[in-house]
Amino acid sequence: MQLEQSLAAALHRPVDGLKALDRADAKASLKDFVRLGWPVVEPVSPLVWGWHLDVICEHLEAVSRGQIRRLIINVPPRHMKSLAVSVFWPAWEWGPRERPALRWLFSSYAQSLSIRDSVKCRRLIQSAWYQERWGDAFVLTSDQNEKLRYDNDHTGVRLATSVDGATTGEGGDILVVDDPHNVKKDVFSEKRMEAVRDWWDQSMSTRLNDPQTGAVVIIMQRVHAKDLTGHILAQNLGYEHLCLPCRYEVEERSRTSLVVKDPRTEPRELIWPERFPEDEVVRIERSLGSYGTAAQLQQRPSPLGGGLIKLKWFQRYGELPIPGLWVRVAQFWDTAQKSDELLNAPWVCGTWVETKTGLYLVDVYRRWMDYPDGKRAVVSLAKKWHPSAVVIEDKSTGSSLLQEIPKIERLPLVPFKPEGDKITRLAVESPAVEAGLVWLPATAGWLPEFEAEIEAFPNSATMDQADMLSMALKYFREGPGKVPPGLRRL
Repeated sequence: MQLEQSLAAALHRPVDGLKALDRADAKASLKDFVRLGWPVVEPVSPLVWGWHLDVICEHLEAVSRGQIRRLIINVPPRHMKSLAVSVFWPAWEWGPRERPALRWLFSSYAQSLSIRDSVKCRRLIQSAWYQERWGDAFVLTSDQNEKLRYDNDHTGVRLATSVDGATTGEGGDILVVDDPHNVKKDVFSEKRMEAVRDWWDQSMSTRLNDPQTGAVVIIMQRVHAKDLTGHILAQNLGYEHLCLPCRYEVEERSRTSLVVKDPRTEPRELIWPERFPEDEVVRIERSLGSYGTAAQLQQRPSPLGGGLIKLKWFQRYGELPIPGLWVRVAQFWDTAQKSDELLNAPWVCGTWVETKTGLYLVDVYRRWMDYPDGKRAVVSLAKKWHPSAVVIEDKSTGSSLLQEIPKIERLPLVPFKPEGDKITRLAVESPAVEAGLVWLPATAGWLPEFEAEIEAFPNSATMDQADMLSMALKYFREGPGKVPPGLRRL
């Protein structure tokens, strides 16, 4: 009946009729609302639709109907998840669905992201297009209309917070967690990963106004086996799980009460080739490396085991590039850290040459030494290679070196503070090796020992050379000066 009335209105009053058709279409379908409202939210970017958006919208509609109460969605980055879930969905519920009393609580890893989506949602609601169609459904109240929070005259609320922000006393009928992890920081910091899990367990998960009727939606890319998705699924709490890998895998990993209509049939088919074609996905895969690709694109992170770095990934050189092509020379020291390790663990120094096309490991010095001998070795190797930076881990023995050496020699000392555990640190830097940016000599006396440790890591008997490698790659990736093309973005 409503559609027939809309069609009749469209024939007699074209402008009013089109608005009526929009209202009818949007009320029946979230994906139609997204399509209709897209030019308002993204006026300069044409909408490129993908089948995965149909599936996401269908699951959000199931949450709106009360069919699904707890939902986790895993999808690759930049696949419109935030716009669908955090911008269009709440505006759809308040207007076309005629549920303006809903109270929403959104959270992301950063307040800036929470503000971004909150502002986009408010702009959509306040747009002339929206107001002409659903302006009579509710009004945003002037006393609470801010970037992070706005209320309406039906007691509805949209509140945005972050993992590090306070949610004291605030609750919601629908809780939405959109990307709780900072990919650049959380993945190599067990403390930050644990902090997100604790935030969820002790704070965010308790914020439903009514646990019997409320809903929770978590949408994110996977970043680690122990990320929030992994943490919740491991507890068997009854969450439905929509898992959408970038490349098709025969094994179906979604577990939801809806039928997931994945049109792909061939392994490695892309999820959204209209937006991310093969060449672009290959570039992203090279940038992320094997571990990052498995987690962020394929949504199946696994515990890091042996063979994290493949020896075949290293390039080989017979002779170093001529000095005129060098950008800088840098040394990286991994020292024994505890008093009882000084004679039981080796000191390692890697000397590297950086060029515009790659990073060359030219020497590895590895000795079991006491502290005085170690300090003399730092000075001696610096005088031998004349580096522009001598990078030393600022911890225990390293901290002492950083304090004492300037009293006897003028060396370009640089303190280095590692983050996270040894395994994840190297995993984060492995894309540079996999991309062919790291060179080893064809032959060298120290090479077999270095290769044996790296190949077996993290199941190797020692990890000092692997530590030196991850330290160097992180420094060159984030440090000052020019870097080889592709390394900065890895």
